[in-house]
Amino acid sequence: MQYVDLINRFYAAYAARDAQGAAALYAADGRHDEVAMGKSRQGREALAEGLEGFWRMLPDVAWSRQGYIRAGDHVAVPYHMTGTFTGKDGRPRPIALDGLHLFEIRDGVLRVTKDLWDLDLFKAQMG
Repeated sequence: MQYVDLINRFYAAYAARDAQGAAALYAADGRHDEVAMGKSRQGREALAEGLEGFWRMLPDVAWSRQGYIRAGDHVAVPYHMTGTFTGKDGRPRPIALDGLHLFEIRDGVLRVTKDLWDLDLFKAQMG
């Protein structure tokens, strides 16, 4: 059950806001695809920078996992994400989204992660 430990470490790093720790779980050329935004980051440095920027935007973000489904080297983790976005007007806006993380795991490291969520719902909540 090596994949369970790796995924638990992934979410623990996210909860601790440990961008370097999260990035270290990836292969050196690992990639994260933000599907809704049509963007990808590849390599540990770029992955860590992306997480740091995300946590600046939603400093109190949290994920509640809803189990997982494993198929070979792939694991899907449905989640519910909550956080607070503060716009340029200084007004805090609560964010709540359901999403899905897809993990491709090989040789004990993350090769590719994909994050799927509803961009229109996210924009509507941001105001």
